[in-house]
Amino acid sequence: MLSKKVIFIAGACGRIGTALCEKLLLECNASLILADIDEAKLSKLEQNLAKNPALKAKILSTKLDITSKQSLDEGITKANKHFGKIDGFVNTSYPMGKDWGKTPYYELEYEQLCESLNLHLGGFMLAAQEFVKFFKEQGWGNIINLSSIMGVYAPKFENYKNTNMQSSLEYSVIKAGINHLGVWLAKELFNTNIRVNTLSSGGILDHQPESFLNAYRNCCASKGMLEAKDISGTIAFLLSDESKFITGANLIVADGWGL
Repeated sequence: MLSKKVIFIAGACGRIGTALCEKLLLECNASLILADIDEAKLSKLEQNLAKNPALKAKILSTKLDITSKQSLDEGITKANKHFGKIDGFVNTSYPMGKDWGKTPYYELEYEQLCESLNLHLGGFMLAAQEFVKFFKEQGWGNIINLSSIMGVYAPKFENYKNTNMQSSLEYSVIKAGINHLGVWLAKELFNTNIRVNTLSSGGILDHQPESFLNAYRNCCASKGMLEAKDISGTIAFLLSDESKFITGANLIVADGWGL
């Protein structure tokens, strides 16, 4: 499906990023740029993916901070020099401030709100900006931003009852912003041969309390919380030529959670 494609994955060492790398490399035969801010995890991921020597030539890793224009430009230049092109950019990054998820909304200070918005939403906007400039010069490109159902629907607060978990307002606002970033860019980039789409994922399993998992499952059609690999196929489709007439879309992969 992607045998001639070169895909740049930001946040490659996260749960979704790692599953996506495995899908694109091992099943879709794409060439990959693994990009992440954590160099130790990046090295480990590259080693795991390149256990087959034949795959080593299809992988390039680079440290990346999506909140730094210099880091983004260096990563793009390195990838383009190595492979001669970049066909697609997938942003699965999850930037977090030091207080992320620790303080209830009504107790947040202005500086805490700004840190979350700047790192996460600001980082996605900056990354898209730099890749659009590169893709315009190249003559084609494909951007996919990872978002969440929390940016589409209101939370089901009852699912969090009797847990220490919360559905934070700043997270929902950030993800809603990423959703609109996609449609804004897609429209602005008409007739440039550059597509922009968004994938809004349902919740991903990560050792959540059983009570939450059961409540969440009752809102879904078949599985409930997803595994990271469950959304990788949809991203692969959006990166492929099979979806070449899809742009400005927000595909929701959430097992019916929003119904």
